[in-house]
Amino acid sequence: MSAPPLLELAGIAAGYHRITILRAISFAIARGERLAVVGANGAGKTTLLRAIMGQIPLTAGTMRFAGETLAGRSIGARVRGGIGYCPEGRQLFPLMNVAENLELGAQRATRMERARRRDEILAIFPRLHGMLRRQAGLLSGGEQQMVAIGRALMGAPVLLLLDEPSTGLAPRIVHELYAALTRLDALAILVVEQNARAALRFANRAIVLADGQIVAAAPAAELLNDARVTEAYVGIGHIVTA
Repeated sequence: MSAPPLLELAGIAAGYHRITILRAISFAIARGERLAVVGANGAGKTTLLRAIMGQIPLTAGTMRFAGETLAGRSIGARVRGGIGYCPEGRQLFPLMNVAENLELGAQRATRMERARRRDEILAIFPRLHGMLRRQAGLLSGGEQQMVAIGRALMGAPVLLLLDEPSTGLAPRIVHELYAALTRLDALAILVVEQNARAALRFANRAIVLADGQIVAAAPAAELLNDARVTEAYVGIGHIVTA
């Protein structure tokens, strides 16, 4: 890795109610990198993002962001420090319009700064032009996902975490979404996906999770036809090919 790490995980473990889900997870991501974490349902992908955000505590290991430990830092402090998070299921406010949903991601910014960031997001997702006053609940699934990602970007993060962004979307919309995300070349992007092919085509590097452990790590292109990726999906059918 030529650039210094932005996020570093060293031997972390985490879980729920004394049940360990993640074991000995170690990796790093630098600014400008796109890292995919793929695996079947239950592999620990969402748990990994929740651990990075501080939603669940670590039971072992350390995490550092921008050279400083994340231990003891609240979710809000992590967001203010430069980590943006787009959770699975979008979690928009359906009765609020698109503009209001976006601005929730930048409540501490000035009005002028919020307007500037919103314009940047509309440049990334031009499909949202003309929809700012439309209720979020009336949008298509793909449009809602763009708003959810836009809301995370409104906080001006340097690291963007995406949890299953392709869920429920048609292949054409998945392609459009990931094509838009390639424009965010100044950010580090960590995406967890069950749709392995979409994520591997997008990412520079990839990690395969199975049973809460890393079973493969390589340049994403090398994993597109790697048997270890297929094995990680045993029990749920073949890899999604969108």
